[in-house]
Amino acid sequence: MTTTHDTRAATPRGPLRLPLIAALALAFVSLALISGAAYIAVLTGATSTTERLLVDRAGRVVDAQIAMVRSRLDPVTEQLEMMAALIAADRIDINSPVAVREALAVMVSKTPAMSIAGLGTLDGQLHRAIRQPDGSIVRDTVPLVSLERERSFERFRDMQLSHKTFWGALFWSSSQQQPVLNVRTPVRRIDDAFIGGLAATVAIGDFSSLIGDPSQPGGGHFYILVGPHHDHVVAHPRLVDPRGLGLTEDRPLPTIREVGDPVLAHIWDKPAGTGPIQLAFGKVGHVVEVNGERWIFVHRELTGYGPDPWLVGQYLPLSEAAVGLDRLTNGALVGAATLAAALLLSLLMGFRMARSIRTITSAAEAIERLDFEQPMHRRSRLREIDDAAHSLEKARGALKWFGAYVPQRLVRRLMEVGEDGVASRRTHLTVMFTDIVEFTPQAEHLPEQETAALLNHHFALLGACIEREHGIIDKYIGDSVMAIWGAASGSPDHAADAIRAALAIARVIHEDNEQRRLRGEAPIRVRVGVHSGVAVVGNIGAPGRINFTVVGDTVNVAQRFEQLGKEFMKPGEDVVVLVSGDTLRAAKDLPSLGIDPLPKPELRAVKGHEQPVEVYRLA
Repeated sequence: MTTTHDTRAATPRGPLRLPLIAALALAFVSLALISGAAYIAVLTGATSTTERLLVDRAGRVVDAQIAMVRSRLDPVTEQLEMMAALIAADRIDINSPVAVREALAVMVSKTPAMSIAGLGTLDGQLHRAIRQPDGSIVRDTVPLVSLERERSFERFRDMQLSHKTFWGALFWSSSQQQPVLNVRTPVRRIDDAFIGGLAATVAIGDFSSLIGDPSQPGGGHFYILVGPHHDHVVAHPRLVDPRGLGLTEDRPLPTIREVGDPVLAHIWDKPAGTGPIQLAFGKVGHVVEVNGERWIFVHRELTGYGPDPWLVGQYLPLSEAAVGLDRLTNGALVGAATLAAALLLSLLMGFRMARSIRTITSAAEAIERLDFEQPMHRRSRLREIDDAAHSLEKARGALKWFGAYVPQRLVRRLMEVGEDGVASRRTHLTVMFTDIVEFTPQAEHLPEQETAALLNHHFALLGACIEREHGIIDKYIGDSVMAIWGAASGSPDHAADAIRAALAIARVIHEDNEQRRLRGEAPIRVRVGVHSGVAVVGNIGAPGRINFTVVGDTVNVAQRFEQLGKEFMKPGEDVVVLVSGDTLRAAKDLPSLGIDPLPKPELRAVKGHEQPVEVYRLA
């Protein structure tokens, strides 16, 4: 008892947390008190002023505009994520261009804001569905490299290293002759292997047309600004048809003075409102005088649709906002607004409670999926919920470190087979070693952060190739990678999978070097060795610190094959892949690998073997 008491006493006191029942009681009492206050306010009419009514309307105006923006852009994200889920679940055949293009066309037709939808695949192709000005949808497939001006290949590589949907920076579309918003999401299988990237664009002309609903407060005087000084226009009635504004790839957005709106051009002039009105507005907006007439600008910051925040707002005449108001109307409106606030408070508290409980549920589901990236603890004033979320957050932190050191594919496999899956045994498997040529002298001339970034990027590329072919990364050794197939990986043809991964690594390294050369950077040269045979696999180590790994002659030979690459690698060559005869004989379907008939082997002496071994160099 004493220990428990001391532990709690040492814990820093956080904000006040209420029991669940007390929170519910507080909500209903608050509702009663606020409703009573609203009734008194309506009877007396003493709390209603012109300034407060203006702020109330200003808030409703900008809230309605933000809601309109979200209602147009969020469905684009939802449709993209739904199609990614269908592809990941094999509901859409990614290897069928016709099926992919038809699915993209359906998505474009069902989403008014979407102008172009595309799926980039690992073979460098981009399948697209494009909405034409007359409403028809054109389907086509083009190489990613053919869209060099729009940097499509670079954006595809960004998706390969991402795990979530994100809105990219606005860019100029040469096909539509106007800037476009864009959202991208990686397509990953259930084992987290990257198999493609989905992207959709929203033309600013279509976007301005869709959010310019005349039924919304403020009529057509809406705007969305971006930039460090919020002086460039992303959406405006004039941008419904941006022709005539002189927009180009170098100047994709007009400024507030170029868009042709004489009122908006003065948005950042010195405020002209009276002291009480300006004070009531606070950061929501301000009043500006233009040609003798006063205008109210109301706006709020909106994030999540690109790297830079947006300023979403509308403006309306001050005279229009204040006309026809008297004290009785003011009192009634304030009473109604107060009652609505009370109801909103009750709903908000219920929603926050439900969201907190749902957060705990989602956290447990994420742990089950071995997803440790998303935070699992949101502070809550409800004691029971806050304690549970705090405990889950601690578990997430511990498991996140565990997941960083143990391959997820191995963990999932062990979850399937149980403790028997980690018992040490002899089995036939395939081992791969990779190594960067002359990395040490190259790294000596780089700062530590650049060295780490280079290695992380390199390992991410190799890891994607290995995991896509059902391999398990056993360990990183400096700038080298050791990967295994057939040991708790569930791979039915481990030799063929390892060969496919080696060829994929060669292709990816070549493509990455092309980009490095364009940036004026030295290429990365890699040796790859692959060998198959019998080895001991299982838990190896001391009782308090073990690794699930592979040991034996097969591992040694695979590493020596990688070292043999020094003799086979030609000057200027990016990658050399050496495979043993044992691996090729173990592969079940050589024609599918593109290496039938077999190349001529070379015999090399390998330490520990009396007879020379067959070495095959793969193109």
